[in-house]
Amino acid sequence: MAIRGFRTKIAFHVVLLVFLSALIADILAVLVLQGFVVRHRLDLHSAILESAARQALHDLEQPIDAADSEVPRQPPEMLANDAFSAVAIVDRSGTLRFEKGHPDHSPERLRRAVDSALHTGKPCKEALGLMWAVFWWSASNELVAVALDGGGTVIGAAAAVVPLAPLYDKLRQYNKPVLYYILLNSIIFSAVGLYRIFRIYLHPIDRIVRQADEYSSDEDLFFTFRREDNELNRLSSALNRMLKRIAEDQQKLKASVVSLAKANQELKEAQNEIVRAEKMASVGRLAAGIAHEIGNPIGIVLGYMELIRQPDLAPEELKDFSLRAEKEIQRINTIIRQLLDLARPKKSEPQQISVHAVLEEIAGVMGTQPLMSGIEMDLKLEAGHDILMANAEQLRQVFLNLLLNAGDAIADAHGLTQGRIGIRTWNETPPSSHQVLGIRFEDNGNGISPDQIESVFDPFYTTKEPGKGTGLGLAVSYMIIQKMGGTISVESRENSGTQFTILLPLEPTGTAPQPRDGDSQSR
Repeated sequence: MAIRGFRTKIAFHVVLLVFLSALIADILAVLVLQGFVVRHRLDLHSAILESAARQALHDLEQPIDAADSEVPRQPPEMLANDAFSAVAIVDRSGTLRFEKGHPDHSPERLRRAVDSALHTGKPCKEALGLMWAVFWWSASNELVAVALDGGGTVIGAAAAVVPLAPLYDKLRQYNKPVLYYILLNSIIFSAVGLYRIFRIYLHPIDRIVRQADEYSSDEDLFFTFRREDNELNRLSSALNRMLKRIAEDQQKLKASVVSLAKANQELKEAQNEIVRAEKMASVGRLAAGIAHEIGNPIGIVLGYMELIRQPDLAPEELKDFSLRAEKEIQRINTIIRQLLDLARPKKSEPQQISVHAVLEEIAGVMGTQPLMSGIEMDLKLEAGHDILMANAEQLRQVFLNLLLNAGDAIADAHGLTQGRIGIRTWNETPPSSHQVLGIRFEDNGNGISPDQIESVFDPFYTTKEPGKGTGLGLAVSYMIIQKMGGTISVESRENSGTQFTILLPLEPTGTAPQPRDGDSQSR
């Protein structure tokens, strides 16, 4: 059965330790008593053996009367009873005068013991056999040998085997009362010990736990203690100091959270302002180019209007001039609508969008720019899956910034001829990741020097002349791609062009758009 609970564990270990200590003390006491009783029994039997042996030698040396000649002499009764298992008595010449044998004890062992006592004049003892005594294994028999002193001379010797089993049997009779005594003592001392432990230690701890359970963050908690709680008052004081520090830290944490929330909101607003500012700067550059682009169709329309006012104009010519003027006006309308769509604020929440559609839209807007008039734009939209969760407006801004930078790099390197911008998409699945969409913008401009390439994504870093760039385009693009969970990197060699590579995570459940005509085209 599992022992659960702090009190149960303490009670179990206290009772166990008290019981074991009482049991060990009893075992030690019994072993000491057993040794004392065995020594006393052996001393007593040695004295009995010596007295009986003297009497036996004396009786054997008396002359036999004629009337008693037919009656054999008997050994003393003390030697004949069960007090001795085997006995051997010799006179001063070593002649065996009496012997009591036993099948378990060798006569030769007794003769050696009695001869030793006869020649040395000293008693000797030897343990024989083993048996389970009271609590451990002990000798089952003891061989004792004594020398018989006859007024300064040894008149003989005697040896006998004293059985100890009857003694052990008597000692075992006390095991049951002693066990009851141990159990009673264990119960009494355990109860007293547990009462004192619970009163001195556990009750104050329970009081502290109740105070902690009733604690509310809206109120002050103070752990109280009594004088008799001893060392627990130090624990209470330490807990009070700790809770005071926790309360102070909570107040500081709340203030820090409020301050961080405010700073985070301000940071988000600042980032949004930077994104909007850079967007408007890009749109301003487009507007300047479109203003120039619109001038041509307006001049054509004015020319057709001048022709239409001629009085001798044939109906067929009037209709032709009107259709041509309308076509140029539609051209102007398309350019202005594209610019307004790019500049107008749109829904900012992420949504499922087709990257190919956004790329085609941006390529269409840039196709009307004078900056791209001599540049071949090659779209290879080869990705089979281009649907992702993103902010379409911010994605347009990233693509627009990259195309404007590519156009400026080509203009610096080749003027308005021999320029080429390649846009390619593909799908790949990195190890331990979802499928991603790769987008690469590649130009044949003047490239970026090695000492500048590490700084291209830093805010306000630009190599353009003053008034031609804010230095925020690539920094804003980097921030937008990072927020989408993607990456943007650059590779370039001076005078050999530049590659910007974007990797964006795709929607796992997204559906790739159906292939469209013109997915791979040149502008």
